[in-house]
Amino acid sequence: MFVRPASLSRSLPRAGLSLLEVLVSVAIFLGAMTSIMYALSRGQDAEIAARLRSEAVIRCEAVMGELVAGVIELDSSSENPFTDDETGNWTWTSDVNSEPGNGLLEVRVVVEHRPGGGEPNAAFSLVRYVRDPQLFVDAMLEADQ
Repeated sequence: MFVRPASLSRSLPRAGLSLLEVLVSVAIFLGAMTSIMYALSRGQDAEIAARLRSEAVIRCEAVMGELVAGVIELDSSSENPFTDDETGNWTWTSDVNSEPGNGLLEVRVVVEHRPGGGEPNAAFSLVRYVRDPQLFVDAMLEADQ
């Protein structure tokens, strides 16, 4: 029987990887892939939320502009749909309160995105004080008399 000398067996290179080394490398790879996929998913959720918030701001400013300009009647209303929304998920609510004695109206507009009619996942609120248009009408009537 031939016995290899100890000094010769130490200097030979290994022929492959052990099972333990393969399992450790696969576990490290899977852990890295899991964390990357989680980061991508969170980034996509944040992008969608930012896009919805931006659209809510634009829609809210548009409704407020129409209310102040007189395109929409300056009155309190709720759960109004947008005409340009094909999905029907966007609604707006206006709340008009008069401040006694100073002739100002507090106009509050809230725009919400409710997917499937459920809880809102994006909303924006805007408050503006405008002169009561009835004051101009009353002043014109007094001037004509």
